[in-house]
Amino acid sequence: MNAHRAAGDPRPHPTPTDDELAERITRALHARAAAQATDVDALTARLHAEAARRAGQPAPVVALRRGGRVVAAGLVTGTLAVAGAGAAAAADPYSPVARAVETAAQAVGIQWSAMPEGYTREQHDAVWAAYEVEDVERLSALWQTDPIETKARAGQMLLDGEVPPVAPRTGATAPTPDPSAEEAALEAYWASGYTTQDAEALSDLWHVELTEAKARAGQLLVEGQPVPVAPSGASEGAGATDRATPSH
Repeated sequence: MNAHRAAGDPRPHPTPTDDELAERITRALHARAAAQATDVDALTARLHAEAARRAGQPAPVVALRRGGRVVAAGLVTGTLAVAGAGAAAAADPYSPVARAVETAAQAVGIQWSAMPEGYTREQHDAVWAAYEVEDVERLSALWQTDPIETKARAGQMLLDGEVPPVAPRTGATAPTPDPSAEEAALEAYWASGYTTQDAEALSDLWHVELTEAKARAGQLLVEGQPVPVAPSGASEGAGATDRATPSH
C-alpha cells in the first residue's frame, strides 16, 4: 500500500477507537488538573500559533466528554486541543479553567463552550445570581423539568427581563461572576477533607451537578457555615489525591 503513496505525501494515520480516544482524554485530564488556574493570554497565544500552523489543513476532530457522553467537536477555524485544555474544560465546565479556555477560544474566533448542551454560561450566571438551590428545585417541580433544563429556562427568562414563576431571593443583583472566588471555594472544599464521594452525596441531596455541589459546599466553608455532609477525608493531602483523579 505504501508503494502507491507519492513521495512527500503524509503517512496515513489509523483512526483511533472510542477506547483509545477515552484513554487520550484521561491522560490529558490527569496531566492538567481542572482546578489549576489557566493564563488566558498564554492560552490565547498558543491557540493563535496552533491555528496558524494548521492553516490549510483539515480541521481536527477532538473527542470531548460532555454530560456523561463523548461527543466529537470539529473545529473549523483552529484547534482547541492545546495540551488537553479543551478536554479539561469540558470535564469541569464551571471551573476557572473552563472560563479561561472559552475566553481564549473566543479571542481567536472559535465559538466553543464547555457548558452542557442547551445551557449557556450566561444563563448559569444569571440563575445563580438570583436563585438558591431550593428555588431551582421548586421551579423544576413546577415545570416538571430536569435541573439543567430548569436552570437554562429560568436563566434565559432573567436575561430577557422576564420573571420566573418562583420569585428570586430578596436583594438579588445582576450576575458578577468572580473566578477567584470560585477557585477559593474549591480549594476550601478539598482542604477541608472532602472527596469526590462526598460531592456525589451532596449532589444527590441538592439535586445539582457534581461540580456545582463542590463549589456550593466550598462556599459554605468559606463563609463558615455548616455543610450537610461531613468530610470523609482526614486532611488536605487526602483531598488533593482525590482531586487528581476525578471520577466524573
